Amino acid sequence: MSKDGMHAQFRRFLVNNLCHNISQNEEGEEIKLWEAYKQFSELKWNESTSLLEDPISACKTNAVHSHFLDFMLKTEKENVPWFLVSRQCGLSDANLKRCSNHFKQRFMYVALPNNKRVDLGILEYLIQINQYQLNIRLPKSKPILTMHTARLMRQLYILHQKHPNLVPYTVDNDVEQFKIILWNWFETNYTTKGEGIGYPRRQLLEEANDMITNIFGSNKLMYCHDESWRDLLRKLGVDDTLQKGSYLRLSVWKKDCHGMFIPNQRKSCGPAGEFTYSKRKRHRLKNRAETKKEKDTARKKLENSKKKRRMEL
Repeated sequence: MSKDGMHAQFRRFLVNNLCHNISQNEEGEEIKLWEAYKQFSELKWNESTSLLEDPISACKTNAVHSHFLDFMLKTEKENVPWFLVSRQCGLSDANLKRCSNHFKQRFMYVALPNNKRVDLGILEYLIQINQYQLNIRLPKSKPILTMHTARLMRQLYILHQKHPNLVPYTVDNDVEQFKIILWNWFETNYTTKGEGIGYPRRQLLEEANDMITNIFGSNKLMYCHDESWRDLLRKLGVDDTLQKGSYLRLSVWKKDCHGMFIPNQRKSCGPAGEFTYSKRKRHRLKNRAETKKEKDTARKKLENSKKKRRMEL
């Protein structure tokens, strides 16, 4: 790695890539990256700069600016060996962005050899190309295997050899696995045929997490936005993505040992019906003494209610 500072390395990154040839024109003359970009940047856009005024001419096969578009497409799909990525210059991804921002604040254009220049818009394209090339060149990491996982893989392979049509040698992702696990657990312990108030969905989620933790350990917890949980709700006829902020009870009841439903008991006390403030407080405290903070909260609530009644008179 060079002892030059990161800004000198960034300069090397710019010059090496911008001054490299990317194609040839009809006369056989070489076209550099900065030349193709400069022609592309001079195309006319609409007032909101969201669409080209003449996209047909922009994509014309033999036009110089079309070589730039072809090069962008090429860098996204395949490795370009001559392109100097930031890590070859000793620049991390964060430092590359930092150098780019510093360059924009200090200069009005990118100066190149032989008194050539190009506007600062090329920097964003270079950062994007750099990311494309890093994604292609860096090797894909493999899963970490333990001895227990290896044994399970071998056992799955043996079962697949014995029963190829019944046991495929594939592994579903976490979402698909937990969709099956949750539904089997629900059908074993719950029913949708019952009478009375429904089952709190948050309580059902907590019980699902208890089941997952007891069987598979605490490395996986289910949340209300997990796709596996939402799939279970959809099977119960509830789509919480269309009911944002809705926490209505589910038409679900627990099963007893004979497969009959167990009536749900109301454990939480809401502000409606017969549940007055004093009854809610008594239910919450469960015969223990109030703390100083709870006493102060109750006092403030009483004062606010009296103040509200006085203002209404």
